[in-house]
Amino acid sequence: MYILKNKILNFLFVFLFFFKFTNAQKNYNLEFGFATGACNYLGDIGGGLKEARPTFFDLKLIKTRPNLTLFAKYKIMPNFSVKGAINYLRIAGDDKITTNPGRKYRNLSFRNDIFDIETTVNYLFYNPTLPLSMYPQKKIYLTGYLFSGVGLFYHNPKALYNGDWVNLQPLKTEGQSSTYSKMGVSIPLGVGFYFTILKRGHMAKRIGLEINWRYTTTDYLDDVSSKTWANPAKLNSSEAVALSNRNPELGLDQPNGFSNNYGWVDDGKGNNTNNAPRGNPDSKDSYLSVNLCYSIVIKGTPYRKNNKRRKIQRIRF
Repeated sequence: MYILKNKILNFLFVFLFFFKFTNAQKNYNLEFGFATGACNYLGDIGGGLKEARPTFFDLKLIKTRPNLTLFAKYKIMPNFSVKGAINYLRIAGDDKITTNPGRKYRNLSFRNDIFDIETTVNYLFYNPTLPLSMYPQKKIYLTGYLFSGVGLFYHNPKALYNGDWVNLQPLKTEGQSSTYSKMGVSIPLGVGFYFTILKRGHMAKRIGLEINWRYTTTDYLDDVSSKTWANPAKLNSSEAVALSNRNPELGLDQPNGFSNNYGWVDDGKGNNTNNAPRGNPDSKDSYLSVNLCYSIVIKGTPYRKNNKRRKIQRIRF
């Protein structure tokens, strides 16, 4: 009896979900578009006056770089849609531009080209059925939404050394026993809004703005994570030694005593006496973008509601 009851309840749940889903298709939108704008990152390199923090206060706008997105969106319910996107982003960081002395004279820098795919669910928290103007000829609708989902990305941090961009991952600059993965998982979170502009027929266009912050599963977007410095004798090449600790490149161009705060300082017995951290493994790296979006959408079917004064067009997107 108990098993039968569970089967009935499961059937009812599936039936109601299917009914709601298919019923929602009457107002679905199929949308295709692209977006472009600016992106940046939060990690160990660069940043503000204080120590590295995974907050927007640690961004350096001078290192903002471009990105490009192609996306498709499909509405599954009146206030929910699913979006798939392919993204290219370039992020960068440089200790030279920070006002934190500890990071400034560490002198590390990088750039990273990221390719990711992500799927998000959009919740339309502001989705009016009336246009911005009360007159039918003003067919412009404003929509606001929140979103979250999951993504998969490929990255490859590089550093400029002797005029060339050098791949950092194979060098194991922190003395890792194995290289970190160039693949990672991200969790996109964001907010956006768009204007839907109706055209004749079943097509419309949208213009919007979207902010997307991605929390990642890696701390190596900038090739920096470990608190400890690698023993140069155990690194796999002279390039790895040079790019593991770039403070010596500054020579005398730093305050007295700062040169001793970086890298491996051997006590004569193979131990490092330098306790100053290279990075912060307690927080993962993240990257974000602010984009202008343009898309073509197959709009839902309009209907009209009579009014004593005039007819007002109501459309659900």
